[in-house]
Amino acid sequence: MLCHASSAQTFQGERLFYLVNSLESKQAFFQHADQISVVCPDVYQIDSLGVIYGEMDMRILNMARQKHIRVIPLFASFDQHAIHELLNRPESRLEAIRLMLQYAEQFGFAGWQFDLENVSLADREAYTSFYQQTADSLHAHNLSISCAIVKAEQSTPMNAHPSYERYMYENWSGAFDLPAIAAISDFVSIMTYDQHTALTPPGPVAGYPWMERIIQYVLSLGIPAEKFSLGVPLYSDYWYPVGDPVHGSRSTRDEISYAAVQDLVQRFQLHPQWLEDQKESMAYWENGGVFDWLFVEDARAFEARWELARKYRLRGISAWVLGAEDPAIWKFLSHQQHP
Repeated sequence: MLCHASSAQTFQGERLFYLVNSLESKQAFFQHADQISVVCPDVYQIDSLGVIYGEMDMRILNMARQKHIRVIPLFASFDQHAIHELLNRPESRLEAIRLMLQYAEQFGFAGWQFDLENVSLADREAYTSFYQQTADSLHAHNLSISCAIVKAEQSTPMNAHPSYERYMYENWSGAFDLPAIAAISDFVSIMTYDQHTALTPPGPVAGYPWMERIIQYVLSLGIPAEKFSLGVPLYSDYWYPVGDPVHGSRSTRDEISYAAVQDLVQRFQLHPQWLEDQKESMAYWENGGVFDWLFVEDARAFEARWELARKYRLRGISAWVLGAEDPAIWKFLSHQQHP
């Protein structure tokens, strides 16, 4: 264990777990509901007209009620044009808020989480305005509001890799006025994962020093630690080459479950090495004349990230995603105080 038992036991971090509409994700929830504080079903989408649509599995709601788990679903969109239309059309905003209130009453939700990504920097003010408008309505009905926020280490583009950093800032991180959103929110889930993606060379899913720098940056903005839920990846990353007639050959990445990690380990007789500085494991191997790469988020890595939340006395963790985890994390959590 990476932290002393006495200090770990005094940290009663909130345990928010994201759930998707897959058999593996639902089974993980049913089997380990006793270790979960909040379940955040990722089952709703939102379009340019403000229509929120999706399918909620009533078995999830029934289990949550039995176990006194708060249900805070998210609605998602990654369509920049549709998000722009949503944010800048008053009728679309009102329709979205109407549906949030209706679904919350129908299903007994405790609140909603925004998950709008690939938002243009040009829509920064519109995003904050819509978020405030929604918060006013949700709070008037005793519902919480929270936001999944794309990670950033600073409020401007980084100096390294200027073209990449400009793209990420203008299309992903720059649209979030973090101090304003945090002030409006009941809490924020900072997505401190996807440090490396298909747009970058291979690297850690969420390296420990990188996560800690983001924590320090967020807290330096004056955002209360009790409003800050630390994003924790339960998935691992697998890099390999692909090719097609349109895009040609390139490297890509899949987010894979711990079960899929074990399949790769057995198939290629791998021996992942623990990276002490990054607090996760890594393997690379030759496959067809080129190297494949694997970065592993296992129970040991999970403990390290829980320790980060404890160290800074954060609200807790927002873990993506149920069904991808190393099963050993549940034994670890069973020894921690539950809020």
